[in-house]
Amino acid sequence: MSTNRELYFQYKKEGIPDTVIYFALEEINGFDHLSLTNNFDKEIKEENQFVSAMNRYQNGEMIEYIFNKAYFLSKPFYADKNVLIPRQETEQLVLNTARLIKNTFHNDNLKILDVCTGSGCIGISLAHIFTSSEIVLSDISSEALAVANRNIKEHQLTNATTVQGDMLEPFSDHVDRFDVVICNPPYIENEATIDEKTWKQEPHLALLAKPGTLFYEKVLQDYLKIVSDEFIIAFEIGEDQEEALTGLINKYCQGCSFYFEKDLYNKTRFLYIKGKK
Repeated sequence: MSTNRELYFQYKKEGIPDTVIYFALEEINGFDHLSLTNNFDKEIKEENQFVSAMNRYQNGEMIEYIFNKAYFLSKPFYADKNVLIPRQETEQLVLNTARLIKNTFHNDNLKILDVCTGSGCIGISLAHIFTSSEIVLSDISSEALAVANRNIKEHQLTNATTVQGDMLEPFSDHVDRFDVVICNPPYIENEATIDEKTWKQEPHLALLAKPGTLFYEKVLQDYLKIVSDEFIIAFEIGEDQEEALTGLINKYCQGCSFYFEKDLYNKTRFLYIKGKK
């Protein structure tokens, strides 16, 4: 049986990124990163499983799908090919939105809606932050909601629930109103711009929108039916959509304030809208 160190250097020489090798070693050994470092010269628990995982990765599979696990804001989430793998940019969306919520409402007794929830990472993360708030996670895909429900259960949350439906339609007749709507919808208009690995593995339903602003417009044309008297809407957006989305805001959100923010790569990636009815 090989040691963790021997396997690390063997597959590093084959060009596999450090993060992928560490991910596999940690999952197979049941270690966090510090424990792996402290046990780097110990034999791996299941070498055949590790070799199989590396072979699958070299054949194009994403490491998160191989192990059915992804990390978001340092917390583990179940993930399979019915949902997108959570991205770093979306972590930034959650943290920025949480800060905006705290600065706007100054309390934790809120109703928050996560539209197009996928794995549930956005809504579940907000449920951890705003423990006295009610978080609703929605998606049109029953397969995605099965993943979100599994993650709610694994995170042992009592303040998060799921609803199936198309964008805001399930909530238009509800008496209760949402203080916050957060959404990372499909926004890629041209599939030719999607890298091959993503296109082959991640759900097209969660990637494509034609036009690219389709789902933003669905939210903006209906948001008044579901929001509270004071509200926040937060979006993750495509880097080239600022002008088009500004036009939609001017059309549907007159009287609201809004601003765009860049991500860690200096790309315009987030849109925040604040308003009062």
